[in-house]
Amino acid sequence: MTVHDLKLACPSYKMLRDAKVCEDCKGGRIHNVLVHRCIKGSTVLSAVVLAETALHRSLRLYRNNLDRLVVPSRFYIDKLVEWGWPREKMVYIPNFVDVDTFETDWTEGDYFAFAGRLAPEKGIDTLIRAAALSKQKLVIAGTGPEEVALKELAQTLGADVVFAGYLSGAALHRLIGEAKALVLPSEWYENAPISVLEAYALETPVIGARIGGIPEMILEGETGLMAMPGNVPDPAAALTTMDSLSPEERREMGRKARQWIAVEFSSSAYLRRTTELYASLGASLPVLTRSIAQSN
Repeated sequence: MTVHDLKLACPSYKMLRDAKVCEDCKGGRIHNVLVHRCIKGSTVLSAVVLAETALHRSLRLYRNNLDRLVVPSRFYIDKLVEWGWPREKMVYIPNFVDVDTFETDWTEGDYFAFAGRLAPEKGIDTLIRAAALSKQKLVIAGTGPEEVALKELAQTLGADVVFAGYLSGAALHRLIGEAKALVLPSEWYENAPISVLEAYALETPVIGARIGGIPEMILEGETGLMAMPGNVPDPAAALTTMDSLSPEERREMGRKARQWIAVEFSSSAYLRRTTELYASLGASLPVLTRSIAQSN
């Protein structure tokens, strides 16, 4: 089973309460999901999730029927261990991208970019405040429940923010490829966001929050910069620092990033790690490799 979220630890799979990180359910205290109404603020939904979690744990459905947990970030491995999962049951296999499918012939624009769902835990409120403080232009691609509030905030602050709406495919690649950097100001335990790898494949550096699995995907000063989550002056300083570099220095960061993921986060590395995992569990490696190759 691949661990995409923290459902195996916390009934509220994002470990969030009121858009803030919460670990009150640690140590088996899962009743807190109902006490705090963690699921969409609903008593009914929270009660259903509490009952589901209690049933799964009493029957040990996951613990007794899974040989391995495939975890894309080392942070999630450590977090699951904190919550009682045996480390030996987990294996680190990061996400991948095929860099050859991404263009790199971009002309840099005068802006930073954010791309994703406009939700409270994404830290976009903090990012807009940081952009206003650092006097940097920001282009936001995406839609979500916070869109109206974020537009009002940008207007109130007089921030140079453009809301580009939902973008995908070539349009999204162009937005990120021409940005000075992609910014991930997350304020929750991100796992291993593929958006970081895609930015690198486009030869764009990343400014990421020091939270969850993001830090292990950034070589600070080489492929990007980091900032403390929820702390406006820190990402503002990171934006200023990145802006102070020359376009060639930023592009060199992007080149190093692409070279790094072409080795460590490639499809061939993913295939190798996955086949090694299945082989360790008794699968025939040659047969498995042929099977995966045929399916692709």
